[in-house]
Amino acid sequence: MKVSFFETARYCAPQALPSEWPVPSGAYDRDAGARAYGSMIERLEYVEELGFDWVSVSEHHYSPRILTPAPIVSASYIAARLRKIKIALLGPIVPQSNPVRVAEELAMLDTLAQGRLVVGLLRGTTNEYLTYDLNPAEARERTDEGMELILRAWTEPQPFGWQGRHFQYRTVSIWPRPQQQPHPPTYALGTSRESCEFAARNHLGCGVSYGSFEAVGKATRYYREQCARHGWQPAPEQIIYRANMLLAETDEDAQALLREQPNQRPFSMRPGVSDALMKLDSRNIAGEARAPIVSGALPTTFIGSPDTVVEQVRRCRDVVGAGVLDLSLHPPGSGDLEPLMRALELFGKKVLPRIRDI
Repeated sequence: MKVSFFETARYCAPQALPSEWPVPSGAYDRDAGARAYGSMIERLEYVEELGFDWVSVSEHHYSPRILTPAPIVSASYIAARLRKIKIALLGPIVPQSNPVRVAEELAMLDTLAQGRLVVGLLRGTTNEYLTYDLNPAEARERTDEGMELILRAWTEPQPFGWQGRHFQYRTVSIWPRPQQQPHPPTYALGTSRESCEFAARNHLGCGVSYGSFEAVGKATRYYREQCARHGWQPAPEQIIYRANMLLAETDEDAQALLREQPNQRPFSMRPGVSDALMKLDSRNIAGEARAPIVSGALPTTFIGSPDTVVEQVRRCRDVVGAGVLDLSLHPPGSGDLEPLMRALELFGKKVLPRIRDI
């Protein structure tokens, strides 16, 4: 089992912040922002020392909860300061991006990082489409077309034109090409039937997140079925599972930490905005309906002592089939970094060595 640490550039506010999205930018403290990025590097140096395989960053907007609105910038900053660990850019949000620009920048970053880049391409959440005034109903189509264009830009040796429904370019011929050939390890992120089918059809990995083993296991089983239909079989490390983990010395301590966590939505919004988004943000897990992602708190699926968590990882491998865990070891946006550092140390010393052979 390989392990990635989900880095959110944790912003520790000097005073209480408004809880609703979008958070007014006037509440931003410049010194706190600078400290967030500085402590990020200090933390990741320790993550690398502990032996984590990857660090991941992702794209989110208008909130201090995850302070990485430009994940390519975040990944570049990390790549320049860490020398061994792979950098998993599990973003950008494809439907609101320029796919050719994304292809160019990721190819450049892969070269600068000397082939340490891992890429995940995703659709994003409805509130973030509205950030860029995009029609949520078109998000799936824009995502698929954008990902197809990125893959072709990386691999096509001759200039080509692209006249799609959502993107049009007279000429595409990117420089530099990716350092890794034909391109960096790439994942389509999402549990929907469409996302799994796209990944299988294009021989990409599949990334699932924030669901129970059983729920995301439905998606990964469907993904593997589609891979077989297209004549290939994914390796375990072509399935990433992003999840929350609460780790403590004992099960009792871990459960106490869980009880202390606020049962909050990932995106807290005014009732009118939230109601509208819930109607738009309906998702599916391999074709089966589920609640919108804005409707409830993100689950914590790994909870307990090192012994308990090792067994949970073993069960995750059996049910989900994931060969890479992308872990948040403390709730994103938390202002207290000490529990995070303790959890990192405990995981690195008492869990990580024991799950390598799972």
